[in-house]
Amino acid sequence: MKNFLLILTVLLVFCVNQFESAKATDSTKISVSLNYSRDLSDTYGGGNLFSGETSFLISWFGVKGSFGHLNSQYYSLLEVPYSEIGGSLEIYIPEISFMNLGAVSLFLRPVEKKWITMDVIAGASMARAKSFFIKNIEYEYDLEEEQFTYIFTDYHYVRNNHFGYHAGIDITVYLFKNIGIQLNSRVHDMKNGSFFFVGTGLCFKL
Repeated sequence: MKNFLLILTVLLVFCVNQFESAKATDSTKISVSLNYSRDLSDTYGGGNLFSGETSFLISWFGVKGSFGHLNSQYYSLLEVPYSEIGGSLEIYIPEISFMNLGAVSLFLRPVEKKWITMDVIAGASMARAKSFFIKNIEYEYDLEEEQFTYIFTDYHYVRNNHFGYHAGIDITVYLFKNIGIQLNSRVHDMKNGSFFFVGTGLCFKL
């Protein structure tokens, strides 16, 4: 992740050097995107992020604001030694997390054509997560049937607040004049966990 952030920093410096002589226009371009992303980290066992983002572009730089909701359901493996079978029992325990994620970003647009744009992004992130983790488990196992006859799980509820920064890249290909398909990636380095989102969505010019 440090290498990824280093590459983004180099790109930002490059863009500033390339465009520092550009003149800002009087018009502000506004666009809205709706995205679906996958979390490739293991902070909450992965998950699906649904988010919306609004962009304000002036010349080759601008501001983005986004808000999204992450759903994550995954399984923890519990291995219990069981002398009667000369081995251990494997119990897969479902756990679940929900997270609301907001971000404010500054971005540079080094590529802007009629049919494609690319944004290099960096900014601040804030998230609030609610999770249900296993606290206690009770079970009964039938040796003859070789299966569990009873499993009871007790969960405890945990809330975590995340604050940090993020960086990423958006690439949008316009199939129509004001409607495009966006490919995006974000690395969020935050307190209580890091996240790596890769996704796609629709972008609308207003």
